[in-house]
Amino acid sequence: MRSVERFCFVTAVLCVALVGSVQAGAAFNGTGDNQTDAYGYYYIVTGGQFPTGPTPNGDNASGGTFRFITDDPAWGYAIDTWHKDDWFPQNASFALTLKNGSSIVYNNNGIEDGTYGNYYNATAQGLPSGSTPGLYRGYSMSNNWDWIYAGYFKIEQSTTVDQIIGYFDENAGFDRNSPNIRYRMNIWSNVNGDLLPVNTGSFTGDVFSSDNVSGLFTWGDTGVDRVFGTDSGSMTDDIFFLKYTLDSPMTLEPGIYWFSHDATIIPAPGAMLLGSLGLGLVSWLRKRRML
Repeated sequence: MRSVERFCFVTAVLCVALVGSVQAGAAFNGTGDNQTDAYGYYYIVTGGQFPTGPTPNGDNASGGTFRFITDDPAWGYAIDTWHKDDWFPQNASFALTLKNGSSIVYNNNGIEDGTYGNYYNATAQGLPSGSTPGLYRGYSMSNNWDWIYAGYFKIEQSTTVDQIIGYFDENAGFDRNSPNIRYRMNIWSNVNGDLLPVNTGSFTGDVFSSDNVSGLFTWGDTGVDRVFGTDSGSMTDDIFFLKYTLDSPMTLEPGIYWFSHDATIIPAPGAMLLGSLGLGLVSWLRKRRML
């Protein structure tokens, strides 16, 4: 069922070699990094399945499952603090699959097992594109306009994991194979008494981070498309996977967690186009939740 176009590999050795570069952009410094359109924008995809029940969901009235944090004052939000973002009841969270060997041990999207239904298909649902929750995506780049999203997930029993899978959309000028792009994955614990990720003073999770846990990133086409409504000509848009295979499995204990993946920029010296669209770009990027 899946048609994978291409795998691109970042070896564990390379990941270790780049830890310093990535972490330098992961710590909060109160200043927007890079602020460039030269490498496009990384948008992460949501899931529409509820493995631990329909509450909370994307609607903040239910408690909410979408959170964002920014270190760039240009956005106009309080920096270096987690914010609750209101989405749709049909959005479970950002799409996440956890595996142990060949077994799926957590899945809120159905992409890997083919059970996603019409969640990503506005035409099949008979909805306009703008009314289809599964078509919306969230901007996530920790060192370019310094903004990431994180999504809720709940583990109900002790769970061993050796592969983490997120999903993204290659659009808005983003090139998944660019040598100037590096990927990150992070998991945070939950603040007691509130549905918020723990603030670590950085874009790095306190439970897990690919910045400091060795493993292998792979990425490619899932074979699943977002399908827009007839108002947009039923055009299609590929959904890509980003997998991190851990060198050693980890165990998540029962509890509430927050998951994020993002892309970072590691440009060649002197190659950065700083603020090439200036504040006009920021105004556009304020549409941080986009079709």
